[in-house]
Amino acid sequence: MGFTDKLKDLKTQAEGAVSEHSDQIHQAVEKAAATADKSTGGKYTEKIQQAGSKADSLVAGVGSGPQEGEPAEAEVETEQ
Repeated sequence: MGFTDKLKDLKTQAEGAVSEHSDQIHQAVEKAAATADKSTGGKYTEKIQQAGSKADSLVAGVGSGPQEGEPAEAEVETEQ
């Protein structure tokens, strides 16, 4: 198994874990956003909401291909 194959296997495992636990990840993002908003006294509410939305969209898009603004998957070249 080459380095590229190992990376692809790790990516597949990560996607499976994210898909399996997407609800828990969403709850953690919500809790982190609420904590950050409270800590900043609401000064950065809009930015915190944008970051939370971006995180949720990334979690929702795992396994469905590249997200908007992301480059397509590139092949990893190795020296021989």
